[in-house]
Amino acid sequence: MNMKRWLAGCLGAAVILGCLPLAGAADDAAQRRQEDLDYLVETLTTKHPDFYANTTEQAVADKKAEIEAELDTASDLDFAIGLAELAALAHDSHTMLSVGSALSGQLRQLGMVPKWYGGRWTLTGGVADCRSYIGQEITSINGMPIDEVTERLSPMISYDNAVEQRIRVGQLLYVADVLEHYGVIDADSDMVTVGVRDAAGKETVLHIPCMTQAEATAALKAGEWITRDMLRKDVPVTEPDRSVYYKLLDLGGGTLYMQYNKCFEDPNLPMEQFAAEVEGKLASGKYTKFIIDLRSNGGGSDGVLYPITYLAQQFLAKGNAVYALAGENTFSSALINTVQLKDIGAAVVGTPTGGSVDHFGAVTAFELPNSKFRGQYSNKFIDLGSYYEAAKPYGVESLPPDITVGQTFSDYLNGIDTAVQYILTHDAVKPELRKPAVVSGAKIEVNGTPVAAAAYEIEGSNYFKLRDLAMAFAGTNTAFSVSWDGEANQVTIDAGVYTPVGGELEPLSGGGQTATRATAEVYLQDMGMPLVGKAYEIDGNHYFKLRDLCFMLGVRVEWDDAAQTIRIDTTKPYI
Repeated sequence: MNMKRWLAGCLGAAVILGCLPLAGAADDAAQRRQEDLDYLVETLTTKHPDFYANTTEQAVADKKAEIEAELDTASDLDFAIGLAELAALAHDSHTMLSVGSALSGQLRQLGMVPKWYGGRWTLTGGVADCRSYIGQEITSINGMPIDEVTERLSPMISYDNAVEQRIRVGQLLYVADVLEHYGVIDADSDMVTVGVRDAAGKETVLHIPCMTQAEATAALKAGEWITRDMLRKDVPVTEPDRSVYYKLLDLGGGTLYMQYNKCFEDPNLPMEQFAAEVEGKLASGKYTKFIIDLRSNGGGSDGVLYPITYLAQQFLAKGNAVYALAGENTFSSALINTVQLKDIGAAVVGTPTGGSVDHFGAVTAFELPNSKFRGQYSNKFIDLGSYYEAAKPYGVESLPPDITVGQTFSDYLNGIDTAVQYILTHDAVKPELRKPAVVSGAKIEVNGTPVAAAAYEIEGSNYFKLRDLAMAFAGTNTAFSVSWDGEANQVTIDAGVYTPVGGELEPLSGGGQTATRATAEVYLQDMGMPLVGKAYEIDGNHYFKLRDLCFMLGVRVEWDDAAQTIRIDTTKPYI
């Protein structure tokens, strides 16, 4: 991290604190603060789908009263922190007071850069006196154990899992004014002690200055600053490239690498064009491993990756390996994409994600009327376990990797991407393409009418014969036809009347079967796109997960546990 990026990060703590307003006349200032406080409480408690899911009305009322008691005496900083703490009561990573586009110049920072490596806070930069201690563990600030420091800062952090808590607390560990607010350091400290420990266990106490923005800028210009980048011997080709949304690299040894940094269409490279390039390379026969790197992706729109997810699905079905790289900065839509990739059979490599599997999301921004603090609130709760088998074991928690490989600091200094190196030097991790299948006893209704659709249970999920589903949907507003092109190895689903070919809705014989992962492309003619979702072939017929098909058709599907029945309503949208 260079000095300029550190300065941006320090002042980016105002993302939480806000751009601090100028104080005016006491009475007027208190009134403006009251208006902002009332607006914040009203907005969060009425617009958020369930602001009290993880807190209580009493806790909100108590925090509001605490802020009100100091409206005319609190500093601008203390008022901003109080508002942030109120928003953080939601324990929702997407709901927060997130102000700070302007640089107020009012915040002081410690002359050090902490970063999480190998399960500990590590000193990765700072004033020149830190040079000999770069890479050592940070154990304390002003004599306070680092774990206690992080707990003290946590009330103003919006988070819903331990990883996101750590990330956001890490953005504040070097903000002197926040540390002072929470009693970590003394008021108006010019110098702060920071404890560090080397690999042999030797402990040292460093004296780190508190610096204004002007002082930090001067240190940069004078070369009185050391960063981890200055000590770096090399940079890996997989280093995050913030100039692009996505790109491809051939890493050699039959490995194709895709870096996916933003869940948006790159204005300079449409996803359709990029996906065509990926398809050509995967079809070339040169590759047996495909890596999709989402470690630096904070979200956007999860649908952008759809074409790549489909190509990865087909690549897997042909006996190859797909990896999803994820970590603490994998958040929101990028987390959803990671779950989708895991669901089709990709191996997740890295560290637990910053985003939670089930989470509030789909945000709306707002601005407080007087201070102009900006914030955002979630609009819905996203239960990924109801969509994807891969998400079912998890709730509001990080998605753990299948293979845990964290970036080590020594590898960073030597220009080695630890997780990528692991994939390159280990045997390919491939999903089992043949699965046992047993006849399912699940019942199905379409618009209230029972349907005798044949289904097999594979890995705990019901897979239905596609032609049976076409018969079941006949006569509804979402009726579709099915055609098979053996030469192209393609199933085409199109809106319209289904023409039976014989054998539809016939009961399945008992006993076990072997289901083989289907390699045929399933194309949705009406939507102009292929179907993402595992499909299996049994006795020459294709079987699909009902939820995948209903999702693409946009129709409601629900499980009635009491009746042990799957209910489909083609008149209602998929949720």
